[in-house]
Amino acid sequence: MARNILKEICDRRLEDIKAKGFSYGHAIPEKRTRPVVPFLPKPGTILEVKRASPSKGDIAPDLDAVKTALSYISAGTSAISVLTEENYFKGSLEDLIAVAAAAGEKAAVLRKDFLLEPEEIEIAYRCGADAVLLIARILETGKLLEMATRAFSLGLSILLELRDEEAVDKAVKVLELADRMNACDKVVLGINARDLKTFQIDMLIPLRIKVMIEEKTASKGNVRVISESGVLSPEAAAFTARLGFQGILIG
Repeated sequence: MARNILKEICDRRLEDIKAKGFSYGHAIPEKRTRPVVPFLPKPGTILEVKRASPSKGDIAPDLDAVKTALSYISAGTSAISVLTEENYFKGSLEDLIAVAAAAGEKAAVLRKDFLLEPEEIEIAYRCGADAVLLIARILETGKLLEMATRAFSLGLSILLELRDEEAVDKAVKVLELADRMNACDKVVLGINARDLKTFQIDMLIPLRIKVMIEEKTASKGNVRVISESGVLSPEAAAFTARLGFQGILIG
């Protein structure tokens, strides 16, 4: 049987939550002190703080999260993605706390992880995140809506990751929820060219799913859609922009 990396990550995550709690044993601020910064209000980049990945192993094991984030801000990004998954990506909530404090109001900060429960949204908020990644593929519709509700109620944005038609159907429900909660500006849809089961990349996936999103959300006004993974050059970034994507996540 082929290895399912996504299932491995989620199974390990459930074990860790049971053993360590939603804070993973880290000291979490009791209250948030940083203002919530708008997440990708106009087209741009999301640059990532990442030490490792299941597909490449160690990428930058000695990376300084704050220095890296500040270099991204200096380069002009308006959003920074911080990996907080510990086992496969070697990130932590401590990275999120430090980057959010250093970014101040200069850039929005995304908690990028395989979040499974609403309590993790509260943790992200207290750590200073402005947005959270929610992966449609690993969340049943009811759970996804519960987590989106928690995020919107805290003033956080969500980056909802999609890769197939079932996920697009879930996205429609999230957009309807956002409309009811006056939080339409808090939703960004991300289409991942990387299959999280195998970590293989197919650059045609984002365009195919983008067309599907446009067909199913035609009556909902402007829906922000970004492309995730696989953009490796300025030329590829420019091409992605010409296709109508409003941002790219580069990690």
